[in-house]
Amino acid sequence: MAFLLWYTNYFIDINSDNSVDPRTIESIGELGNVSTNGNNTAWHIQSQLGEEDFNRHLNKILTDNTKINPDDVTVTKGIDGGPFKML
Repeated sequence: MAFLLWYTNYFIDINSDNSVDPRTIESIGELGNVSTNGNNTAWHIQSQLGEEDFNRHLNKILTDNTKINPDDVTVTKGIDGGPFKML
């Protein structure tokens, strides 16, 4: 089943004074693998969710767990990845 794994790279830019390390938010792991820059204003998440689902879940997580306004967040969909992308 490993051949069916795929993911999309999502880049999240946060323009807010209320930045937070995403790794401290328990529910962020539901979106996928997360990494961040040094000042937590740019996140990278490798997720298996589609774009609409990802944005909806991210907005809910931000609203419920942080003081970051979802309007201060820009999500950019990157390149899809997975085992077949290397062929």
